[in-house]
Amino acid sequence: MAILEMDKIYIYGLKEQRKGVLEFLHKSETVEIADAQAEEYGLKRQETVKSISQFNEYITSAAQALSILDKYFPEKKGMFSKRIESDESMYSMDTEEIGRVNKHIYDIIRAEKTIRTNEDSVSKISLKQLQITPYMALDVPMNFRGTKTVRVRLGAIEGEKTAEDIANALNEAEISRYHFEILSATKQQTYIWFVYCREDEEQFTAFLRGIGFAEPSFSLSHRTTKAKFDKLEEDKQKILSNNDEIKQSIEGYLRYREEIELFYDHLVMRREKYEALSHAAVTDNAFIITGYIPEKNAAAVKKQLEEKFGAAVELEKCSRQEAPVAFSNNAFAAPVEGITSDYSMPSPDDIDPNPIMSFFYYLFFGMMFSDAGYGLLMMIACGILGFGNVLEKGKRRAYKMFFCCGVSTTFWGIMYGSFFGDMIDTVAKTFFNSPVRFKPILLNPTDKPLELLIISVAFGMVHILTGLAIKFYMTWRKGERLDAVCDTGFWIISLVGICLFAGGMAGIAVLKNIGIALIVVGFGGLLITGGRKKKNIIGKIFGGVLSLYDITSYVGDALSYSRLMALGLATGVIASVINVLGSLGGASVVGVIAFVVISVFGHSLNFAINCLGAYVHTNRLQYVEFYQKFYEGGGRKFTPLAMNTKYYNFSGDKA
Repeated sequence: MAILEMDKIYIYGLKEQRKGVLEFLHKSETVEIADAQAEEYGLKRQETVKSISQFNEYITSAAQALSILDKYFPEKKGMFSKRIESDESMYSMDTEEIGRVNKHIYDIIRAEKTIRTNEDSVSKISLKQLQITPYMALDVPMNFRGTKTVRVRLGAIEGEKTAEDIANALNEAEISRYHFEILSATKQQTYIWFVYCREDEEQFTAFLRGIGFAEPSFSLSHRTTKAKFDKLEEDKQKILSNNDEIKQSIEGYLRYREEIELFYDHLVMRREKYEALSHAAVTDNAFIITGYIPEKNAAAVKKQLEEKFGAAVELEKCSRQEAPVAFSNNAFAAPVEGITSDYSMPSPDDIDPNPIMSFFYYLFFGMMFSDAGYGLLMMIACGILGFGNVLEKGKRRAYKMFFCCGVSTTFWGIMYGSFFGDMIDTVAKTFFNSPVRFKPILLNPTDKPLELLIISVAFGMVHILTGLAIKFYMTWRKGERLDAVCDTGFWIISLVGICLFAGGMAGIAVLKNIGIALIVVGFGGLLITGGRKKKNIIGKIFGGVLSLYDITSYVGDALSYSRLMALGLATGVIASVINVLGSLGGASVVGVIAFVVISVFGHSLNFAINCLGAYVHTNRLQYVEFYQKFYEGGGRKFTPLAMNTKYYNFSGDKA
């Protein structure tokens, strides 16, 4: 239960064995590749930029093709679908396979590009139809301009106008020879067709300008409006029909989906190997690869590299300052490693916090969720997903963590006497008229909230003191023993004294007296040593006084644990309210149905909300109240060369 010890590994081999060595390291997933200091040995690096760029281009194209297939023909996958298990023979693809699959990919992309072009054309046609629709009543060609003696003008004026309005405006302009037709009108525009004598061109043009007449901004067809609309509709239908044919052709590529997925993963793996190769130092005939490997795997990997590839392998003890960080914990602590890594990996001076943190994590989650029914549901669901074969190994950790949280939730539900709230009591009274109760072993949160608050804060103080104890140990281990005693030890004494004094207030005089003594010793030590690093006597005095101000921070931290009481109380109260609502229908058939429906819906909602709340606030208590007491973080996570595939599982690791 600690941070894994790392070795530095140096691999020397002949150039013709380079591919085999990289593939072995890739499959073993135990070595993080580091930069081989080529300059130190007067060597050069392998040029891989162009190859990696080419792989990225192909990967993007493969992803695009798969996205197109999913867009038009979505693949139905289960919520807990696995990658396709593959044997060693499918690890690589030959040139012929690559060429064939690449052709399928670009055919799919070209087909979808044509569909998009056609859709753009359809949009443009629809826009043209929309533009000419107001002129549908026009029964002459749209571009008809008139005869030698008669002028025709087509356009629109702002606002909704009537024929009488137009006629009055023409009369006011003293124009007598004209004909017009209102083709259509809306509140925004009136679409109109004018016929007038060419002799009146100047006068009529001035009139049109005065009423805000505007001719269509689009080109006018030699057809009538209806004929043009129908022609556009015919063109649109042809394009849509063409799109249907193209989609059918894309459907024909569905049989190649798995090949494209394999091609995608194959490219990702090749890119990873070339990225690893970019860190190697090479000559015309040999190569050097360096990296980091867990000490427990080093001997076995060294042996296989030497036996299979004739490589020369050197192992060197790696310092914590240089090495990447990986955890090694038992089944109890390992599930919460992701919580720590999401926060920050340990620094070289840190210890692995997971074994201690995991206990508090499960404890606090259970106290906040605190219902035996919900806990059992969580245990069953997460037990199947975390320990069964439903999911791949890499996806099970979170479910194992929530299984442990479910165990704690069930325990605290029993302590609080909560099984889906007071469902047992409600069902017994409502449907069987029998006084059956699920009695709490410790206390009922709704009856004794103050006692629960005291317990919550007490657990919080234990959590805080544990963090300080770890800080004391880490500081002492670094050789800073005076700092450990003065900056941490006296606070531990003071806080323990405060806790004992608070316990003594319940009537135990011995605890009260011991608490007072510890407070005096702790605060006295802080007062005397708090300013020891200051240069002048004033600074030393005020430094000691100011150090006592940190008590406000510890009080605030302790009160943060009141959320253990608040969320635990909320879960039970909401569950009980749901049971009351469900029982309002009585013992009738309708009442039974109503109880089932309301209970399923209500408890599902309560489960989701309070499970999320417990998760968020448990994380907060670890990150803010616990880790900040001792944890520095900032370490680099161990990331070995591995087969990070999306669709196929080449590792053969089903367990």
